Amino acid sequence: MSTKTLFITGGSGFVGSTVIETALAQGYAVTALSRTESSDDYIRSLGATPVRGDLKTHDVLTAEASKADVVINIADSIAREFGKMLPEERFAINNGATKALAEGLKGSGKPLILTSGTLYARADPEGKETDEESPGWPADHPFASVHEKDNLRYKDDGVRVCILRLAPFVYGRAGSGVKLFMQNFAKAGAGTYIDDGSARITTVHVEDAARLYLLLAGNAKAEGIYNATSETTPTHGQLAKAIAKAVGVECHAMPYKDAVANMGEWFASFISCECRASNAKAKRELGWEIRAEKGVLEEIATGSYVALAEELKKGGGQ
Repeated sequence: MSTKTLFITGGSGFVGSTVIETALAQGYAVTALSRTESSDDYIRSLGATPVRGDLKTHDVLTAEASKADVVINIADSIAREFGKMLPEERFAINNGATKALAEGLKGSGKPLILTSGTLYARADPEGKETDEESPGWPADHPFASVHEKDNLRYKDDGVRVCILRLAPFVYGRAGSGVKLFMQNFAKAGAGTYIDDGSARITTVHVEDAARLYLLLAGNAKAEGIYNATSETTPTHGQLAKAIAKAVGVECHAMPYKDAVANMGEWFASFISCECRASNAKAKRELGWEIRAEKGVLEEIATGSYVALAEELKKGGGQ
């Protein structure tokens, strides 16, 4: 039996590198898009094969997708341009890359697994959990998006399209947004949350998320949108206070209007928006299980972020 092949974008990132490790452990041969020599080296260190290109090299994307049994797209054009790129440009680049990947899979019935976020579902007005069928935000909201529906259309071209919606806070392995907040709080000498900090958030451990990508890849019946989520009860205030405590700084409230003025509307919304996204569909249809031993608050206090926090205390966020 031949080895299954997987092509991934964003493989050198926090989530992508964990997906590569998980895929290799399951017997896949992995090829990963790479923008730089340093990314080449890192991808090779994981056990995958780098291919030079980016989200704008459509010929590379199409060619690599056509050779793969599974394609996973995690890369986002905003990753290195945060605060510098308008949403219209971001989604034009991302959707162009998706189109190129889909072209390589056209008529094959093979899976194209795309990445989105649970924040695109509008918070339930009664505070209940949302699901994959929940309505989105109005057009003028920072998290309004139509790109998911646009990309689902590739199923009409004989591609099995799945969209994995990541929780706003993917945590674990001392990385991701939690790490960035720890660095920022340590550097600033204080932590911040918006208003009373009571809005609840959704989390998922990166290793649980990685397993869900591969479950989608391996289940021929899986298609459409799936939430990759775990906790839905921690609040933004609890998270900010836990991070601040870990790095040894105070934490204080900031009015939303001041946050918009200081951080911009998108980021202010990110750290104040209620998001409670159910994982029931992934559990029911794919048998996905949450295996993380610690939730995000405990992980910060006693898990993988402890050593990072100690280093930041010494280095002032550097």
